[in-house]
Amino acid sequence: MTEVPNLDDVVASSEALDRPAVGLVAPRGNPDAVAGTVLRASREGVHVFLGYENEQREAVEFARELGATPVELPDSAGDRDVDRARRVLAGRAREAGFPGLVFHGSATDRIDFDRSLDAVHQSTSYVVESVAQSDGDEAILIGIPAYNEEVGIGSVVLAAREFADEVVVADDGSTDMTAELAREAGATVLEHGTNQGKGAAIRNLLAYAEESDCAALVLLDGDGQHLPEDVPTVVDPVLDGDADLVIGSRYMDDRDDGTPLHRRAGQRVLDYLTIGSSKQKVTDSQSGFRALSPAAVERLSLEADNFSVESEMIDVAAREGLDIQEEPIDVRYEGVDGQTQNPLRHGLEVVTFVLQLIRDRHPLLFFGFPGLVLTFVGVGYGLQGFILYQQGGEFYPVKVWVSGFLVLIGALGLFIGLVLNSISNTIARLQDGE
Repeated sequence: MTEVPNLDDVVASSEALDRPAVGLVAPRGNPDAVAGTVLRASREGVHVFLGYENEQREAVEFARELGATPVELPDSAGDRDVDRARRVLAGRAREAGFPGLVFHGSATDRIDFDRSLDAVHQSTSYVVESVAQSDGDEAILIGIPAYNEEVGIGSVVLAAREFADEVVVADDGSTDMTAELAREAGATVLEHGTNQGKGAAIRNLLAYAEESDCAALVLLDGDGQHLPEDVPTVVDPVLDGDADLVIGSRYMDDRDDGTPLHRRAGQRVLDYLTIGSSKQKVTDSQSGFRALSPAAVERLSLEADNFSVESEMIDVAAREGLDIQEEPIDVRYEGVDGQTQNPLRHGLEVVTFVLQLIRDRHPLLFFGFPGLVLTFVGVGYGLQGFILYQQGGEFYPVKVWVSGFLVLIGALGLFIGLVLNSISNTIARLQDGE
């Protein structure tokens, strides 16, 4: 985890002292708010001075562990005397050599660091009040679907909090300590009474994100396979307005992520099937590391309950006209507890679901292509029997029967594909006209 620069390190670095510091007043009874602000400051490389009173020892320990500098305030300061707190923190920042101070009197509000730091540079005053972040303005929500992930969920949440304004864990009916450990690590926990599947957990996270009015929702797996340090890489295209769905790909740029050969071969099959159903070319259709824009959060109506939700998300996003792109990510397998479901079963579930999508969305491809292949094979098989009869005079009734059967089934497949494709196109035109 990246830490807020320690004061000794900051003072030793003239480059670090070029940036203003943040003066934060610890709220009573809410140490998590302090940790959240300090963690967000760490992403900006900004040092934090935390003003506290005697009874706020828990917040002080949080701040000290994260590299911030605790500053004890007079008994009459704190929430009761904001002006005195501002003067004390400003004096400490001047003493350390910082060029200015962003004073943040309410740790429960999110700081807009870019605008706050700009305000210091543009002001003639040493101390400038922080600029609060508007609701949903660049706020990042990280959602983690989890089922029996007690081994890694705590560390995943702690690492994810550095890159998010809020971390939400959808506990899908775990029978272990997943929910308790996630909550202790600082996550908001949405609990399912029973195991409903990854798709149900993701739908729950989408609903929560829509209510929270965040600027981006990032989905991570709860087993520790994904590296939260890659969150900026995946989420930046969404925040910049360049994409609605960004998939973190393990296989872009010919990366070798250590995936076993048999699993990678299976994933390639799923990639091709997903391309066939959605007409969207991707290199890692099964990656659970994704970033979604508010438009995607609102318009992705998902139905799958199992692991096929990843393929369904791509298919629905493509049909909704959302912009999809991929960004390279790194993963780790060493020390990761692994899948909670058998990989073969996982693969068969996804294959079945994607084939159903192709059947429903592209009936000509699903029925017509196999029908065409069977027709050609039947004609070829019958032609071979005819040639043998011409050459040797021997009649092969089995070849005739097999050839006729294949041609009949193939022609039926072509007919069904053409009829269903016509119906599908008619329905699509009617829907477009509504």
